[in-house]
Amino acid sequence: MKNFRNFAIFCFIAYSNPAVAETLTNETIVTLAKAGLSEGLIIDKINSDACGYDVSTDKIIALKQAGVTDPIIGAMVRRCATLNQQRGIAGDDSSADPTVRHSPGIYALESWATPSKMQVIRPSKASGTKTTGLGSIVFPFMTKLIVPGVRSHIEIPLNSPDFYFYFNPSDEKVSDFGSENSAAAQSPDEFTLVKFAQKGSDRELNIGKTAYYGYAPVTHRQGVDPKYTIPVQTVEISKEIFKVNFVKDLDAGEYAFIFTGSNGNSRIYDFSLTKTLEKTTKN
Repeated sequence: MKNFRNFAIFCFIAYSNPAVAETLTNETIVTLAKAGLSEGLIIDKINSDACGYDVSTDKIIALKQAGVTDPIIGAMVRRCATLNQQRGIAGDDSSADPTVRHSPGIYALESWATPSKMQVIRPSKASGTKTTGLGSIVFPFMTKLIVPGVRSHIEIPLNSPDFYFYFNPSDEKVSDFGSENSAAAQSPDEFTLVKFAQKGSDRELNIGKTAYYGYAPVTHRQGVDPKYTIPVQTVEISKEIFKVNFVKDLDAGEYAFIFTGSNGNSRIYDFSLTKTLEKTTKN
């Protein structure tokens, strides 16, 4: 009979007011505990509803003094931590404040827009590679990465824009950085900023060079040609947020941040610098 009465009290509290039942508070937990409900039943309720209570040190002490048991308080703390982590991973992509957590990825701060906003840079697909040359020392084989299109669909009218990289270090596959079968990047330092050469309707980048003398290779290089790479400055705002800007102003042209995964495939985050505005403030 006592168990039935406790269950009835629980159901009344939880469901008589659906709007309140969706979010638990410290007062709700104290009420349930004083009603004599079992720890397991209260913990089940905690795990099924949103976190609306305060689990700061002072409030935890108050809960303990009110007779709430350690397992229940522990469940409250874990529930809030889990929901906060989920919110943190998703981020607030509508915010124009770059120091606010966004969904993992690369963003350009559009300070010239009214109002300003954060523009996500989606990866582009390369059409493949091509090899030119004869393989000799004078005319070596040159491997080039080909990105279709004369221009990127992301146009930035600044000569030195600010970029922000958002990561989730606890999850190696989040943010879609890298390529299949490779762990996601954890820092902007794993990316290379490059400038493309424009050839007809495509953009090209040298990613390999091989020269032979007879049948023996005398020159062999894989990866982005250093002369096409551009130095950047990286500032760690938090373990998940990094600000990246250019060391010096750049000319108008086609650029990209490139991340190469463990399987050798590259992911290309391209953008165009139109350089029609001068950057007047640092963010």
